Amino acid sequence: MQLEATALLAAGEYEHALAEFSVLREIRARREGPYSVMYLSNLHDAVRCMCHLRRWSDSEPLSAELCHKYSFTHAAAESDAVDAAKRYAWALLQLGKPAFAADVYRKTAAALTAAGDDHQADRMLALAQSLAAGHRIAPDGPGEFEPV
Repeated sequence: MQLEATALLAAGEYEHALAEFSVLREIRARREGPYSVMYLSNLHDAVRCMCHLRRWSDSEPLSAELCHKYSFTHAAAESDAVDAAKRYAWALLQLGKPAFAADVYRKTAAALTAAGDDHQADRMLALAQSLAAGHRIAPDGPGEFEPV
């Protein structure tokens, strides 16, 4: 089931992949616990699918859960933690919560600065400052996560 879900995600079959990852997430939570590596991986993949499908209301609480759990299992500047934070902030923006998104960007920028990734930190801090100033952010889709 894991291999099938991963293949569906890679093929861009987000609706079907989301269904598979959701089932896997529930199974892993029961068997391995909600902080297990595979549970968090399946949760992250489910969030990725939701973002591609633009299911912002669904992705917001799961992104928040993922960010919270990664705060215990990952360094804040690790690529998975940063990706989860970006997806969480983007969902918040899509739901009309720019102040909360700016806070996520600010915290992530601080972690990146502490880790020595000034380039990425500067970009995230610029986003936070832009939101705080009341500006809208131009990107309009999940593909915009990577360059941010």
